[in-house]
Amino acid sequence: MPLVSIPYISRVLDPDGIGRVGFMDSFTYYFVVLAEAGIMMYGIREVAKLRDRPAALQQLVSELLTLHLLTSAVVLIVYLAGVWLLWEKIGDIRLLIFSISFLVVNAFACEWYFIGQERFGYIAARSMLIRVAGLLSMFLLIHEPADYYIYYAIIACSAMIAGIWNIAILIRQTGYSWREVQLVKHLRRVWVTYLISLLYSVPLMLDHVLLRLVSTATAVGFYSFSVRAVRVSATLVTDSFLVFFPRIVALGSQQAMDEVQQKLRLNLQFILLLALPMGMGLFLLADDIALYFFGNKFAGVGYNLRILAFFPLLKGFSLFLSNPILIAHHREINFLRNLVISTGLFVVAALTAGYYGADTGICWSLLGAELVLIVLNYLSVRRELPQLPVTDRRTFLQGLGGVLLFIPVVLLLRYAGMEGWAFLLIAVVACKLVYFGFLIFVVRNTFAQRLWQLGRSLSFKRNK
Repeated sequence: MPLVSIPYISRVLDPDGIGRVGFMDSFTYYFVVLAEAGIMMYGIREVAKLRDRPAALQQLVSELLTLHLLTSAVVLIVYLAGVWLLWEKIGDIRLLIFSISFLVVNAFACEWYFIGQERFGYIAARSMLIRVAGLLSMFLLIHEPADYYIYYAIIACSAMIAGIWNIAILIRQTGYSWREVQLVKHLRRVWVTYLISLLYSVPLMLDHVLLRLVSTATAVGFYSFSVRAVRVSATLVTDSFLVFFPRIVALGSQQAMDEVQQKLRLNLQFILLLALPMGMGLFLLADDIALYFFGNKFAGVGYNLRILAFFPLLKGFSLFLSNPILIAHHREINFLRNLVISTGLFVVAALTAGYYGADTGICWSLLGAELVLIVLNYLSVRRELPQLPVTDRRTFLQGLGGVLLFIPVVLLLRYAGMEGWAFLLIAVVACKLVYFGFLIFVVRNTFAQRLWQLGRSLSFKRNK
């Protein structure tokens, strides 16, 4: 959906309006994380363990919902204090109204339940319907730069509808009772995942806020589109952990270690073979994406995209070391220590580099912090869980060989005089065909061949 909405939004709104929305969105989401109190990851893990025990699962749901309501009430007070302190940076009561509304509705958030139950069909269908409605709303309601507040309203309302939809289904399936809830036992366990959520969200959600503190709304606008384009790509990689994580937890609780290692290898292969072509494609086509995708007002985003081109690969590998390995195997305290170091470095670097280099400076800060976290996570896994597979040299080299073929493909298309959207589309399709052709038929990568066979099987069933 962002691939469709961003070209329209970037041409209708100006960098200042995009920066205002980016700042408000990041500011709000960090308070969402504060209120969430680490329940998301903890809830997924506990639901995955209890999904075959309905009574215990119902009790867990009531307790976690109650805990989230209480933490949200406390955080709302802190949020209002933050608004008072930063009102000069916000400066628009309309943005504030939608921000508060989203924060209140999010007190009932329960996505952890559906992920822990592996109800990905429901999640996909719900998300698709809401995103399509949001996309149509953007085309119908946003027509000039002054409509930036409508853009944020659509973002916030889409999230609120998803939350209300979730809680309605959850209450119908499991019920809810605030009586006899035992919160203390969860507080003793959830504090580590809570701190992890807070620290992990600093570069993810407070990056816009940190940049706005030392630079202009326009710089935030440039950075917002730069990092959003990269994170849209990274989401295709990182969302795989939502699928693999509950399965690995369930297998681990059954002591099925051979299957755990098999799932980890599969997850790692998925990351490598998907993130490598994303990175090379963004690097080679950065200027073209900035000019033709974002428009003339955001042509300078190309340099930022080139800096962040391989961020999806770094983020994917970093989360692979943390979520399905350290956290799933109850080594979250190690991940927390690593986050303290990398997040601290990011904050210092973001404020310094953002002040001197604006949006480009914070891009370098984001990349550097992720590299530090990878090194620290890797050392922790090697020390704590040496028996688990964390590298796949063969798959990496095969993927690297495939993406290097992008260079002559792109150069050939440029030599042929192609430009504009036609160049971008043909370059993406050509590189994709060359890449998977190389993996399937030249080096005969097993993961790519499995995808190929799956695609052929689905196509045969549809035709039949």
